[in-house]
Amino acid sequence: MSEAVKCYRVTWDEEERIARTEWLPGAVCRLEEAQAVTDAIRDMGHGAVPLYVDMRGMAKLERSAREHFVSDSGGVKAIALVAGSPVTKMMANFFIGMRRMSVPIQMFTDEAAAVTWLQDHR
Repeated sequence: MSEAVKCYRVTWDEEERIARTEWLPGAVCRLEEAQAVTDAIRDMGHGAVPLYVDMRGMAKLERSAREHFVSDSGGVKAIALVAGSPVTKMMANFFIGMRRMSVPIQMFTDEAAAVTWLQDHR
């Protein structure tokens, strides 16, 4: 996937010692993007880490991507999903409701609360 078409950013937050994934406004997460995100987290080389996911800009999370995230936790210890709109809250709740994640996962509407929760899962 070329840099120009990426609809997400994956970064390492050294201060908080967490990985961050930000879905850009209007992002559609398909299998290709899901695989790229999990690869990017692994490629950071920090081992299993807490993951902050800002999905407030996400427009759609396709089934193939959800299945990938459930089957491949991408080297994460815990996942904090940050949602804002009714649509992203619904996507987060649906994802959490799959109940097949091998790591703790929780939805938040507040970044600070999400980061605090992740600190308890280092």
